[in-house]
Amino acid sequence: MKNRKFVKVIGFYSVFLGLSVFAMWFQILMNETIPEGRTEMSFHLFSEFLMALLCLVSGFLLIGHKSKGRITNAAAHAMVVYSLINAIGYYAERDEKSIVPVFIVLCILSLLILASHLLHPYE
Repeated sequence: MKNRKFVKVIGFYSVFLGLSVFAMWFQILMNETIPEGRTEMSFHLFSEFLMALLCLVSGFLLIGHKSKGRITNAAAHAMVVYSLINAIGYYAERDEKSIVPVFIVLCILSLLILASHLLHPYE
């Protein structure tokens, strides 16, 4: 079945995305000064790590063809879209525009995945 392979690809992409978010934040926290306040950053990191964890868990659920994978993955990619929209604005404001096109592509990918889950929830 073609759809099973497509869902599995989404699963692997989601796992990759979750691992990438953890790696990105590890690199940022180890190598950069953070201009945001401690409380703001704590809440921001909590939401980012929750998003990354949902990407990982839902990705593994999709790879294993588990029934909760699609709804969990839809929630994960909804969080990814929100995070990427914020990141696009943040990096554009800091005049670090080279990363903005990458974030736009990732946002479109997550929107397509989200649409796939919402339009075909039980396949």
